[in-house]
Amino acid sequence: MVTLGGVSSLFISAALGPQMPEFAHDLGTDQAGLAYGALLAANAAGGVFGGLLLEGTGRLRPNARTAMISTIIWSLCMLGFALTTSYPLALVLLVAAGVANLASQSIAQTLVQLLAPPEKRGRVVGVYNMSSSGLRIGSGFTVGILGGWIGLHLSLAVSSVALLVVVIGLMVYTARVAARIPATAVAPLQSSS
Repeated sequence: MVTLGGVSSLFISAALGPQMPEFAHDLGTDQAGLAYGALLAANAAGGVFGGLLLEGTGRLRPNARTAMISTIIWSLCMLGFALTTSYPLALVLLVAAGVANLASQSIAQTLVQLLAPPEKRGRVVGVYNMSSSGLRIGSGFTVGILGGWIGLHLSLAVSSVALLVVVIGLMVYTARVAARIPATAVAPLQSSS
């Protein structure tokens, strides 16, 4: 979960907001108008909706697979947003991205808190927060600076694909590790999820 939080921050996280004026312009909206504000609010609205969905339904189980699948959905939404020329589709993708990103982050943090050994919990949570917050600086390079060289849409698309590939690799790795753990060791983890 520390790795998942870190790579999400490294590839996309904080870079989207500052780049939104260019996305809004490319989608044919007035940067100072309501349409631009809606783009900014769409991702946040998705986060609010995701929080209500997560807490209100209880359908998503807090496990590593769900966190990773949510991150994959987020990266696919960001890839679609980077490539679309349709303003309505961009809004829908940003709302869906907000839902998926909130689910991924909330589940990952919950797992870190629940599964860290009690005597190391503070340090483990600290490392998770450092990874998911501190590596945001990387998205300034992967989206922002790279966007200056190859174009913002392409840099977000490349960053989204890179995140997708890393998370799929992380899923394969964790599945292999889980297959080697005896069933008696996994039972307490499943009951806490």
